[in-house]
Amino acid sequence: MKKTISIIILYLLCVPSVSSQEISDTINIHSESVFLDGIFAHIGDDVIFYSDIDNQIFQYQTQGLSISNSVLRNQVIEELFLQKIVLHFASIDSVVIDDSEIENTINQRIDFFKNQLGTQEKVEEYFQKSITELRLELNPVIKNQLLIQKMQYEITKDVDVSPLEVSNFYNNLSADSIPVIESQYQIAQILKTPIAAQASVEETLSKLEDLRNRILQGADFATMAILYSEDPGSSRNGGAYFNVKKGFFVKEFEAVSFSLGVGEISEIFETEFGYHIVELIDRRGNEVDVRHILMTPKISNIDMRSTKEFLANLKINLLNGEVDFLDAVKEFSTDQETRYNGGLLINPNTNNSFFSISELEKIDPVLFNELNSLSIGEMTDPIYIKLSTGKEAYRIIKLVSKKDEHIANLKDDYSFLKNYCFNIKKEKVLNEWYRSKITDIHISSKDNLEQYSFYKNLIN
Repeated sequence: MKKTISIIILYLLCVPSVSSQEISDTINIHSESVFLDGIFAHIGDDVIFYSDIDNQIFQYQTQGLSISNSVLRNQVIEELFLQKIVLHFASIDSVVIDDSEIENTINQRIDFFKNQLGTQEKVEEYFQKSITELRLELNPVIKNQLLIQKMQYEITKDVDVSPLEVSNFYNNLSADSIPVIESQYQIAQILKTPIAAQASVEETLSKLEDLRNRILQGADFATMAILYSEDPGSSRNGGAYFNVKKGFFVKEFEAVSFSLGVGEISEIFETEFGYHIVELIDRRGNEVDVRHILMTPKISNIDMRSTKEFLANLKINLLNGEVDFLDAVKEFSTDQETRYNGGLLINPNTNNSFFSISELEKIDPVLFNELNSLSIGEMTDPIYIKLSTGKEAYRIIKLVSKKDEHIANLKDDYSFLKNYCFNIKKEKVLNEWYRSKITDIHISSKDNLEQYSFYKNLIN
């Protein structure tokens, strides 16, 4: 439970929000900032409160960050300062975040809380506020996060590193500054999603056909989506997704959406998420606004148990040599992303098939614990997993290979070093941007800001 709480705190406090009471404590007289108790600094039209600093410090301490309080405090102040500078110039440059993007991100956060705590009621109990109140509280936080991400992307979008730059970067590192690569695992899976009983499929199709007929006879599509759609990302928004470009959704969904006329309702069709009907709201060249209703056939406990037993028996056959692992992946795995590459899981951070210990622990603590007991070539028993689609499944994990902790080198760790070099270059571009902008923004504080090295470096 402690880990769950710390993760939730991390989600809530990434960018500090400002309460209406705190805002009311900030006043300006003849354009001169007046500091009241609780205000650490003014940055443009924004303020940093001492409570912002304390909250962020608490967040890091909850995550188990083991550095001295003074270093941590300086780090937090630097982060908050730079965030406020970015937000200030995002406003000046008229950077805009679409309301639907904010709404979708809030939905994802609420769903994350539900997954961590179990139910909507437990989420409300934990935060001591209704989901509606929590959504209102999250809105400015999420908006600021997205604004910062978008503005930083605009500043650094042209940053790239060539192979020669990576090589020169590595060769110029001193021996004691070459990064150490954690132990890394290469893992493969056979994942099997339970197949719903035919009766469940027919029931779902019947319900969806009934809804489609009601809509065609005049019922409001958005209302029906709010009441019946099982898509957590859009149901609260009347099933709507705006500014959809090709490549945003799975191909089956896009094929139907882009084939409709404005106001037209599709026939029922299937994707990996379930069964849908779609209405085209508007089209602008290669961009559309759509709304949809998703329904998924219910998977019974019998279906789940049958899938788990199938994989357990398959593991026995694999161990006995009756079936080859690669052949079993192709024949039995229902995961399209890994089915044709031997089941290898791809690390989204590096785009290769190796995961560090710390990455695995963050991505999937259950899998991390299972791998600790495996030798190369060994497999787990069937492990339960809830997929990003919301579906439940079981999978067998095989430890394909392992790299022990070592000092980075160009031959084995090029992807890591390229990413390492890229991040340093991107950080340099951001710092140059801060230096160029800091004289164009009003900054004041009761503290002597030059005691903070980051600030002194920016103004000198």
